Amino acid sequence: MGNSSTSSARDLLFLVPDEQLHLADNIVKTRGLPVGDRSLSYLSEFANQGFRYVFDDPIRRLMLVPLSWTGIKQEELTAIDSTGSVPLCATLTVPLPSFCAAYLRIIMQEETGSMVRVMAIADLSSVIAYSMFDMTYEGSYMSCPEDDMDEAGDILTDGEKEKRAEKEALEMENALNSIREWHLTPDTEWARDVLIRLVSGALQYELLPCKGQK
Repeated sequence: MGNSSTSSARDLLFLVPDEQLHLADNIVKTRGLPVGDRSLSYLSEFANQGFRYVFDDPIRRLMLVPLSWTGIKQEELTAIDSTGSVPLCATLTVPLPSFCAAYLRIIMQEETGSMVRVMAIADLSSVIAYSMFDMTYEGSYMSCPEDDMDEAGDILTDGEKEKRAEKEALEMENALNSIREWHLTPDTEWARDVLIRLVSGALQYELLPCKGQK
C-alpha cells in the first residue's frame, strides 16, 4: 500500500481492529516513538486513515491502519507460519483475494480523480499483473512496435509471434481460472465478477463506480 519511490520494505504496516486502534496507538506512544512527519507514502496516509510513527536509523515507518477502512473482516485473515520461533501473539496477513476485494472497495468509495483512487488503481493493477502474469515481457492490449521485438530488441519471426500470443492467451486463461477458484466470503463474492472483467479487459479500472456516482 505504498508509493514505491518513498515507501520501504523495512516499514511496518498493521491493520488493527477498530476497537483496538487507540489502544495500539497508546502502546506505541508509551514506547516513545515520534509521530512521522516525512512526506506521505502510503495509501492510508493520503486517505488520512490511522496513525504513523517513525523509528530506527535509517528511518522506518510504523503504520497503524483501521481494519474497517479496508472492509476486510477478521475471519478473512490467515495466520503467518512462525516456524522456528515462538511469537508473543498470532500474526495474521491478508490473502490475495481479500486484498483485491479491499482495494476495489477503496477505489469505489473515492471520488473520480482523487489521489487515493488513482493510487489504489495503480496498486491493484500492479499487484494483479505481477502475481498472475509474466511481466518480464511487458506487452499490452494495444499493438505497439515493441510488441514485435524480443528482449534483445530483435524483430520476432511469425512463429515467435504466434508462440508469444499463445503464451499470453494461456496466462490470461490461467489468471481468470485462478480468480474463479478463489475463496471469497459471501460479503466479497461480488468482487469476483468485477475482477474477472478487469483482468480480461472487459472493464477498465477508470470506469469502476465511484463516490457520488448516480
